Amino acid sequence: RPRNQDYVLDGTTITAPVFGGQAINPAIDSIQEFRIEANSMSAEYGKAGGGVLVAVTKSGTNEFHGSGYEYNRNEKLNARNFFEDRSQPKNPFDRNEFGGTIGGPVVKNTVFFFADYQGLRGNGSAPVTGVIVPDAAFRNGDLSARCTAGFDGAGICRNASQQVSFPGTTTPVPFNRIPAAQISPVSRNFLAIWPSSDTPASNPGARELSFTRRTENSLNRVNARMDYQLSSSNQVFGVLHTQWGRNLSHPSNLLAGPEGQQIQRSRDYALTTGWTRSFTPALLNNFRFGYMHRIGHRTNLGQGVTSPADFGLQGIPDCLGSVPDTGGGKKCGTPSVSISGFARLGTLGMLYEPASTLQISDSVIRLVGRHDLKVGGEARRYAIDNYQPGAVGEFSFTGSQTGNGFADFLFGRLNNGGVDVQNAMVATRAWSYAVFVQDDIKMTPHLTLNLGVRWQYDQSFREQHNGLAFFNPYTAEWEQFGVNAPETAFDPSRKQFGPRVGVAWSPTTTVVVRGGYGMTYPSAVGHGRAGDAQPGPNLLARTPIPAGTNWSQALAITSPDPSAITAPIPVNHLVSFSSWAPRQQTPPHYHLWNLTVEKQLGRNSVAQIAYVGSAGRNLPINYAYNICQQTPESTAALGYAATTSPHCPLAAQRVLASGGSLYDLVVTPGYWGLASSDYHSLQAKFERRFSGGVSLLANFTWSRLMDDSSSDWGGFWSLDVLGQDFYNRKAERSVSAGDIPRRLTLAPIVELPFGAGRRWLNDGVASHVLGGWRAAAIYTFSTGSPFGITDNSYGYCNAAHTLSNRPMLTGDPLPSGFTQTLSRWFDTSAFDFSGTCAAPGLPAPSGSGDPKKAFGNAPRYFANVRNPGVNNVDFSLQKDVRVPRGDSFRLRVRADFLNLLNHPQFAEPVADPTNPSFGRITGTALNNRTVQLGLHMFF
Repeated sequence: RPRNQDYVLDGTTITAPVFGGQAINPAIDSIQEFRIEANSMSAEYGKAGGGVLVAVTKSGTNEFHGSGYEYNRNEKLNARNFFEDRSQPKNPFDRNEFGGTIGGPVVKNTVFFFADYQGLRGNGSAPVTGVIVPDAAFRNGDLSARCTAGFDGAGICRNASQQVSFPGTTTPVPFNRIPAAQISPVSRNFLAIWPSSDTPASNPGARELSFTRRTENSLNRVNARMDYQLSSSNQVFGVLHTQWGRNLSHPSNLLAGPEGQQIQRSRDYALTTGWTRSFTPALLNNFRFGYMHRIGHRTNLGQGVTSPADFGLQGIPDCLGSVPDTGGGKKCGTPSVSISGFARLGTLGMLYEPASTLQISDSVIRLVGRHDLKVGGEARRYAIDNYQPGAVGEFSFTGSQTGNGFADFLFGRLNNGGVDVQNAMVATRAWSYAVFVQDDIKMTPHLTLNLGVRWQYDQSFREQHNGLAFFNPYTAEWEQFGVNAPETAFDPSRKQFGPRVGVAWSPTTTVVVRGGYGMTYPSAVGHGRAGDAQPGPNLLARTPIPAGTNWSQALAITSPDPSAITAPIPVNHLVSFSSWAPRQQTPPHYHLWNLTVEKQLGRNSVAQIAYVGSAGRNLPINYAYNICQQTPESTAALGYAATTSPHCPLAAQRVLASGGSLYDLVVTPGYWGLASSDYHSLQAKFERRFSGGVSLLANFTWSRLMDDSSSDWGGFWSLDVLGQDFYNRKAERSVSAGDIPRRLTLAPIVELPFGAGRRWLNDGVASHVLGGWRAAAIYTFSTGSPFGITDNSYGYCNAAHTLSNRPMLTGDPLPSGFTQTLSRWFDTSAFDFSGTCAAPGLPAPSGSGDPKKAFGNAPRYFANVRNPGVNNVDFSLQKDVRVPRGDSFRLRVRADFLNLLNHPQFAEPVADPTNPSFGRITGTALNNRTVQLGLHMFF
């Protein structure tokens, strides 16, 4: 899983506290060494499910050393994107990466410094194709093209399913032509900014838009390190990393026009200090203190508007009224508008999120006879603040009012909508502790045993101002943490023991056999803040806008109620979600194991083959906050009769005063520790160390990864699609979103046989020009990730608040003899999208009579239908030129060719069945051939 790794720099974590990943990215020239602790790692490391990347930055020495570099890419040398119009000029692109390092003594033999700077400036664009927009007739209210069966004399469509009705009635609109006077003025204002196109699309009334998306980004990194040699047995150091950046781009998959962009800013800091004390040659102590802080900003730039009122939407407050101005001014952005069959119009919500991690760790190394013993512990304090009120209004038009989504939009009659209002930061805090013992025992000269254990304790997050709330299904009330409920969502587990066992055996001088097992507990950072509890009604209020509402009328928006924390909150209070989880949960954990055989081949080559596996249990899950959240006790407390239905049929819904519904809670409650994963792989490696001007590194992996949820949160930070049947984990089991069955990489390095001391052209001008060049390449071949289909707009499924619906299979989507093309990557006729509904027990589709069609039987991901894989060659040429300014001064000339063969690396096909481009590939996952030229100076 993307969030299940830990990143350690100079002995302290640099893992982002919220979404995981590497928060600080130091320049390559500042790294002294790095390694990856994978699978059965030492007990010193934990809080990871897959691996830990460990890196150390460079220190200064008694001599001054440094470097400087500049690398450039631009459209003049690059190949066109596969989907670009060849008749048009190339899309502009320019990227510069530059920087330098310097290190040396402050006081010789005692105090040293090292510093570096790296800058990145990029301006570019990329084609966007397959965006569906309305044609001129639809924009003017003429939806007659929708009726392909023709009209009778009264203007009634002969196919009732293609007839448009007046909102909330069965009265037909003659000839599907909406009177101009009845088109909502708010809708007209949105149409004015909606881009148009003349390119026909397959759906009536639709056009296909292609445009160029402009991007800008800048990034700066600074690293400064000081080392102080107090004595031969005492060393201290301090290092400060900081990086700040700005990114201007269109939101992914949202059409917002040329100005509907987002400014994303980040500012990250990481401070580490360390003290190493050597008491004796056999006793060493390492102390580390680290503090990392990052701030994420996301600000929308609207379509020349300063308020939703500019569209005629009344009652929606200024989105930036209660947080620091992040540089976007007072533009709220375009409200999010979703219309069935067309591209969404609008932007994501703004975000302001400071987060930090403080870490203190200490370890003692003791050599005793055959034992290499290491004992230590660490404490981490997480602080996560969040202001994220969502878009300035989210509005959906699906056809529920008139029979057609675009007609709903023109009339201004919503299927549903909502507005979030947040009045303050959500500020959560938690501590995490760990202790470990690792003993590496040299049993014999040929046998080493590695034994270790790690204990970990992770607190649940506490909101500083009692601003989190949880729904209690037994009392049918919202409970405010720290007021009428405990301060946290969960009771921490004290049973997180992770054993580590390893063995290394050398039966001969050229063969080594290694094996190991480990149990790890990945970090649950972020849970309890945004996953297991929600901002309470004193901080956040969501106003649902019911079906049929005319958005031209003033909207009554609810604001947060600070007095709500003084008493139990009624169940129909307008809060963000209705989520609940039991206080006692089994923490997520992984079992990791491997068996490796390594054989030395001659003096310079090594071959290795390994079996590597893992099993994840009680893993976080993409879950439904509103799925069957009621227990029989809670429905009784509200005065409703309990139901025995295990699948939330329509008869079990309980209507609230707020217009929502309650469902019975059975079988599995709404919490996140339900998923599991299993990974098995055969990994082969061959390495020829550099000798005779040649080196080679080759890796091959043959693997299988199965799970029932590939990520804990959905959205842009997730690999996964949301699940369908929350109560049937077996039905969710499939190949994982991250399953790559076969992957091969080859990385040769060759010194070309030209120049002084080489076989050819070893003297004269040719020797100086053509000699000394080194060529390197990386060839990557891998199968594609699996493909999955979900849709939330068809059938009856939304009635029970399921996450994502999957279709019924009517055939094999990749039958024998099927030829995959960009326009038809799989057989789109192999799915039935009309016969799925929310759960067993709901009415079967008309004419079906098959209760098994309640849920679609398509898998979460298809093992045989996969996204395009990777077949790519990167190539590099470089030469070091000695400059007559001392033996240590040299200049490296370098040319890199990314995707040398210009082989298109296609993106996944369109997975939304309501999109006319369903099953088509409309973009690329990687760039076409990109050339980078650079100069790198060393002294």
